[in-house]
Amino acid sequence: MRQRLFEINEQDAFEEAKQRFIKTCGFDLQKNKHQKMMKMGEKVREDGIDGIEIRAMLSFCDKSILTDEGLKVAGETLAFPYLERIPRDAVCGVYFYGLTVGECYFSSEENIMDFLYADIWGTNYVDASMSILQKKIEEDMRETFAGAGEVYLSCEFGPGYFGMPVSDSQKIMKIIDGEQIGIRVKESGLLIPQKSCMGFFFVYNRPGITAEAECIRCGGNSKGCEFCRIRQEIEERLK
Repeated sequence: MRQRLFEINEQDAFEEAKQRFIKTCGFDLQKNKHQKMMKMGEKVREDGIDGIEIRAMLSFCDKSILTDEGLKVAGETLAFPYLERIPRDAVCGVYFYGLTVGECYFSSEENIMDFLYADIWGTNYVDASMSILQKKIEEDMRETFAGAGEVYLSCEFGPGYFGMPVSDSQKIMKIIDGEQIGIRVKESGLLIPQKSCMGFFFVYNRPGITAEAECIRCGGNSKGCEFCRIRQEIEERLK
């Protein structure tokens, strides 16, 4: 297993975090009211910027960790339903990651908008920092597999997704040695600082391997075919 620690400059993530902040808040900056609200949000960021400290830990493992029992690494085994659908011969390696941006502090606990804006900034810094980290992973991937033909990075996998228990955060914490970047995991699987994330990517030797969430087939999902069928039946009965 090969590990690397990254420190990401806040300014490198700021522009994308800002655009995400505007989108999350639904601001139309052509409107005076939204301009004023944006200034309030920017003030919250300025007041809490000292709490933003972006660090990431990356651990690369070769394909030998993928077994019939699951992903076996550092004395831990990660197994989840979707893993059975991944073609074994397509996997070249696995990148485990942990990332934290610290916390965007807010000046007044009595002002609910300060709390809300600080929380939104923190979330958007995580997303922006993940974009940067993914580019670094892709760069490392190209170097690692140089001369081995084309390789492709999967979507993100992690606790809470594709049937993986949230409690598996404890296992990934051990794999990446998350304490090096200041991450802790509670028994429930909750990450501290809260503006943190962890998971992993597969490296594939061919394109077109996609992950479909199991919930897409759920009858309660408006994007699922079953939902449309049930809705159509109800509409027919109401005519």
